[in-house]
Amino acid sequence: MAEKPSAIEELRKRMERVEPLEGEPEFFTNPETLVRFLKAREWDLDKAEKLLKNAVEWRRKNKPLTMDCRWCHEKPGFHNMRQVGFDEMGRPVIYSCFAQASSRRNNVDDSIAHATYLIENAKVTMKPGIHTWVFIIDCTGMTVPACSPKLGYGVTQVMSNHYPERLGLVICLNHNALFQGVWKAIKVFLHQNTVAKVKFVRSKQKILDVFHEYFNEELTDWLITEIKRNKTRPLTASQKQFWKTDPVHDPRGTPSYVAKYVEPYAAKSLCNLKELHKPHPNIVDECKGDVQPISAISSADLELDDQLGDLDLDKSDDENGVAEIEISEEFQIPKDAEHL
Repeated sequence: MAEKPSAIEELRKRMERVEPLEGEPEFFTNPETLVRFLKAREWDLDKAEKLLKNAVEWRRKNKPLTMDCRWCHEKPGFHNMRQVGFDEMGRPVIYSCFAQASSRRNNVDDSIAHATYLIENAKVTMKPGIHTWVFIIDCTGMTVPACSPKLGYGVTQVMSNHYPERLGLVICLNHNALFQGVWKAIKVFLHQNTVAKVKFVRSKQKILDVFHEYFNEELTDWLITEIKRNKTRPLTASQKQFWKTDPVHDPRGTPSYVAKYVEPYAAKSLCNLKELHKPHPNIVDECKGDVQPISAISSADLELDDQLGDLDLDKSDDENGVAEIEISEEFQIPKDAEHL
């Protein structure tokens, strides 16, 4: 392993001949970027160089700064994952609940597009010195087609290779038998440092304890209310249409996040502002008055929801405290998949 200061400088020199990226010419010469890629390969210069060059070409090809989620624009609520606030350290907090999504089936392409849109826009809200983000995954309403081992591995592969050392924390709420099978399949491919950043909480007291440890009162109150409302059956119209404001509880995010990043968006979007944070695609559409009508959830999807409700029988916080179920070959990780 090279000495850290010299490794950073050497990696910078190795990247000098690489053509700069349009819109972000300093991406791969930025010290923070160099450190992240070196840390991701345990300060092995050759491996870090390969990882960074591959990430640069991925960004050149996919143009993540302008990536959008057409699936959400075409079918509102296709993905419900969205930034809703910040933790006590100032890290963006991204919340997701399967029960809120209008789609019950996702693939790697749509999931990567949506996740990339979110995290690139989350970066705009990050103050100097903040380099990671927090994910809260509420497993209420989860189905295998919406979050299979194959899908999870595909998304994790892109995030690990192109956004290394960006994950600060993942909090999994209300994990069930389906999620247990997915997690068991995925985690064997993950680095132990990544696995250690994932927390599992189900009991009310543990949820409160974890939220109070990482979040301020505003975000904790918002999350508790959001989680409760997403457990109701049938889901209320205001929770289905989470891109709309609601006088009782605003599902778009905490009051401070909405005031700073959502409410001013319509006015700001009229200007050609560089690095303008864009919230969830359907919140953007709502600001513009372009949200399409919501498609009805099929009877088959409703039946899946009912089956899922029957699986959620205990309140163990331990990731091993929930019995898992067998997942069909269609949704399994390819046998030749590489460890991340």
